[in-house]
Amino acid sequence: MSADEQDLIRIVEAPYGSDLYRQSVLLREEVLRIPLGLTLSEEELKDDVQRRHFCALSHGAVVGSVSLRPLDAKTVQLRQMAVAEDRRREKIGAELLKRAEAFVRKEGFRRMVLNARLGAEGFYARFGYVASGDPFDEKTIPHIRMSKDLA
Repeated sequence: MSADEQDLIRIVEAPYGSDLYRQSVLLREEVLRIPLGLTLSEEELKDDVQRRHFCALSHGAVVGSVSLRPLDAKTVQLRQMAVAEDRRREKIGAELLKRAEAFVRKEGFRRMVLNARLGAEGFYARFGYVASGDPFDEKTIPHIRMSKDLA
């Protein structure tokens, strides 16, 4: 196996309750909550039952994670996008987003919405997401609502 093949990132579904799901929760906690002095709440973890979870794997370790939650028959909310600090700038987030959009389209949804942390909105804008409304605080930091039509 070449070095390139060894470093290949695989995007796979992490079924709720699976070991991959548990590793994804740990990554979300490490990347999204601990730096803010927070922990994932019981309410957030209970909401995970309603979501589909995907993770990026490298050498068997979860290095990225994203969750999708249907809001209605046409719209899905992308939540909890996280990439390991030491693996940023490797296009892992882009691959997770691409896989999430493909899944959403295949399932018949037409629109993806998300709340982007201010500072991360440029990442989503590069993939066609458009900001709307005014910034708001979520989990103690400013966010902006973004969306993309997938049809």
